[in-house]
Amino acid sequence: MKKILFTTLVIIFFLILGCSEDKENPVAPAPTPTTGTIGGVLSLPVGAGGDVTNTRVAIYQSYDDWLNDRVLVAVACGSGGAYTFSNVTPGSYYLDGWKDNNNNQIIDSGDFFGVYGSGTYPNYTLSPFSVAAGQTTAINATIFVVP
Repeated sequence: MKKILFTTLVIIFFLILGCSEDKENPVAPAPTPTTGTIGGVLSLPVGAGGDVTNTRVAIYQSYDDWLNDRVLVAVACGSGGAYTFSNVTPGSYYLDGWKDNNNNQIIDSGDFFGVYGSGTYPNYTLSPFSVAAGQTTAINATIFVVP
């Protein structure tokens, strides 16, 4: 009888010990993401010569901002045209890419330019895209050599 009582008490002790909270190392829930990421690649059309490295990729909050070149944030393409925007507030955006090959601060002949959407310079139809918290939005676009 003493053996059964002792065994029962040991089992209860370990059950209580196993169910207790670890107050020294509590596991906190992962924070809810509040921003998203935009990533992609800018490329020239097949057969077009040129290097897209260091092409400015810009995002805009509205079409009106794009028309007036009110850039929200810009990054430079890396090797192969890859780019990433981190910590982007969820919402709708527009994107373009421009490489000022002659460094005169004007989009003109010989520069690379394009938008996320359709058309070619200077007739574009921009397409808005959405960014969601905790998600990566993939946006690939073609930039063209301005004639």
